[in-house]
Amino acid sequence: MRFVRHAVPILSLLFVAVPLAAQNGTIRGQVVDSSTRQALAGVSIQIQGTPRVTTSAPDGSYSLGDVPAGSVVVRATRIGFGPRQQVVTVSAGGTVEAQFELSPQASLLDAVVVTGYGTQRREAITGSVASVDPSSANVGVKTNVTQLIQGRAAGVEVIQNNGEPGAGAQVLIRGGSSFNAKNDPLYVIDGVPINNIPSEPDANGWTGNPSLARNPLNLINPADIASITILKDAASTAIYGSRASNGVILVETKKGQSAGGPTFEYDGYVSTSSPARRLDVLSGSEYANFVRAQVTAGNLDSARLGKIGLVTSTGPNPGDTLRVVYNTNWENAVTRSSVTHNQNLSFAGGSEDTRYRASLNYAREEGVTIANGLERIQGRLSANHSDLDGRLRVGRNVTSSRINNTYITYENQGGFEGGVFQNAANLNPTQPVMANDTTYYEPGGNSLFNPVALANQITDLGKTTRTLANGTAEIDLVPGLTGQVTVGLDYSAGGRQIYFPIANPLGRTLGNGLARVYSQDNNTKTVQTLLTYRKQVGENHSLDVVGGYEYSKFTKTVAMGQGIGFVTDALLYNSLNAAQSLQDSSDGNESRLVSFLSRANYGYKDKFFVTGVLRYDGSSKFAEGHKWALFPGLSASWHLTQEGFLRGGPFSDLRLRIGWGRQGNPGIKPYQSLRTLVGGTSAAYPWSDVLQAGVIPNSVGTPTNVAPVCSNPLISLRMAATFISSYAMVSEKLVVVLLVVISGVYKSSIPVPDGPLRNS
Repeated sequence: MRFVRHAVPILSLLFVAVPLAAQNGTIRGQVVDSSTRQALAGVSIQIQGTPRVTTSAPDGSYSLGDVPAGSVVVRATRIGFGPRQQVVTVSAGGTVEAQFELSPQASLLDAVVVTGYGTQRREAITGSVASVDPSSANVGVKTNVTQLIQGRAAGVEVIQNNGEPGAGAQVLIRGGSSFNAKNDPLYVIDGVPINNIPSEPDANGWTGNPSLARNPLNLINPADIASITILKDAASTAIYGSRASNGVILVETKKGQSAGGPTFEYDGYVSTSSPARRLDVLSGSEYANFVRAQVTAGNLDSARLGKIGLVTSTGPNPGDTLRVVYNTNWENAVTRSSVTHNQNLSFAGGSEDTRYRASLNYAREEGVTIANGLERIQGRLSANHSDLDGRLRVGRNVTSSRINNTYITYENQGGFEGGVFQNAANLNPTQPVMANDTTYYEPGGNSLFNPVALANQITDLGKTTRTLANGTAEIDLVPGLTGQVTVGLDYSAGGRQIYFPIANPLGRTLGNGLARVYSQDNNTKTVQTLLTYRKQVGENHSLDVVGGYEYSKFTKTVAMGQGIGFVTDALLYNSLNAAQSLQDSSDGNESRLVSFLSRANYGYKDKFFVTGVLRYDGSSKFAEGHKWALFPGLSASWHLTQEGFLRGGPFSDLRLRIGWGRQGNPGIKPYQSLRTLVGGTSAAYPWSDVLQAGVIPNSVGTPTNVAPVCSNPLISLRMAATFISSYAMVSEKLVVVLLVVISGVYKSSIPVPDGPLRNS
């Protein structure tokens, strides 16, 4: 019954709105080229300040129905032509003509650009915004979004962390903004901000730091991207408030098109890669001759000769020429000419009211290093439907992908042993790759390893299944006023399986075989509500106002199991209970972000524009009294090429822009302001001569976030009772009862934080 009480007023409002269509009119006409007088197809005709838009037919004709009665501004735009607009008066139930003549004009700018929480006309943008055309950027082997923008936007620096397929990247927009927090930009996909954190756990480096994580944006197929917009300055990014100090990258995916009926598209490629440059090192023969010359000159002991090859005659004599010397180029041994192939298949179609697009992608990219690569299997569905004469619009986008990563062993900062690459540079070139048909050669000493064996024998696999979905409902409440609700979900289930075998010297060094199994789940839920008002007042004044609310919840859980000491390599990481010693750990965190946002843009004669932004953010990551902050922004622009003194001059587009804004960076871990607890062997305590598990404080926290030192009050009371009774010589049970009473009085006096957003 509760649903009926809420639903009846809404449905009655919709049914009341339907008869109003009979009081609206129609605008029709034709668009031609002003110089050739030829009809222009594909021209966008829009009622300014409303979502009512259509496209001219091959003969240049167009028709816009259901136009509200009264004076409206009709605008015609097409890339390569100057825009035109005119004011017409529509009568109830009548038809009015609006003819357009467009003049050719060189232009590299889009008519409409996706910006924060909506779209804006290019000329109305007052901040620093760059657009990247994915169709021209998607050339060669491209795995993710960051590779598409590399070198294609001023002030945007993209540095790949390493040469692995799908490697992570450092993206700096106008430089870094923090020394100890993240410098990554905020990514917004189809209007929903995502939590761009690694989807797979890091591996542990055996001497140094582990290799950096793969790019979390590998889930998106570059062929599915329709547009990329980069917000660079404080004025344009202030709408994203506490997450915008490093810039914002907006990604819009392709949607279905109804024009021309159903379509079927396929594209694919096969490519090969190889190292561009190689190390200039000595061959085995050159190295052996060098050592012999040093022995002859008395600079080296003759025993050195016994280490550079296999003796086949009398022994390690300086004049011995019957020595078998391997000419092993270790860099060539660990690299290869890799093959990459990418296959894309898409279907699109629909009617004027319902449009859809579905796509499938399979990509497999081998690394130029052996035992290294990436595989992606992805499916995507986009559907949009409009009803109530176009007033109601609903849509959904779902992208699901499976990423299989194959890693090799190396260190991010070298370490002492270094991994595959450092050993390839240091290992003796006179030694073989294989000692025999089935066994790898093992160099002597504790600091050198066969790099081919490291790559081929050690198993390091990562797997991630990620789903990115959002649903949107949009309705025109009154002319110019639109309401929108968007619900987004970003869920990834990642895992990593590692095994250092007994057959490898490193595996034996680590404990006669070591296996690790990780799992990591990331979950982000987002709800957005927006109200957008667009109004054109006469020919000179335009107003665009957006206001809304956004709520996001972020959850992360990690678990790890490790086994050391195996009797066989046959089971790999699939049977941890076969190990002599076991270890496990887990972790998790949760945080929330609540935002109130608004933006207003005023334009005068399409020459002068002013934009103001206010955003109020609250984050559970910060301490009491510091959870909420206001992020304002103000900017203005003057379109100089619209002035008579510059029209027809040497500039295709010239603007004078000024802006100011305030942004934030929430790139800290949750619970930094709280007193946290940790368990493990250091927290164990004796109880009746048996060690019991417990927890101890791990961080101090802030005074306003006082918390119990143990998650189990009974355990902490028993710990205290054991200590007191051992010295006071009284019963432990009696001490426990006394401490329970004392604890109840104490806890009633603890100040409890009370704010609009509590820490998780």
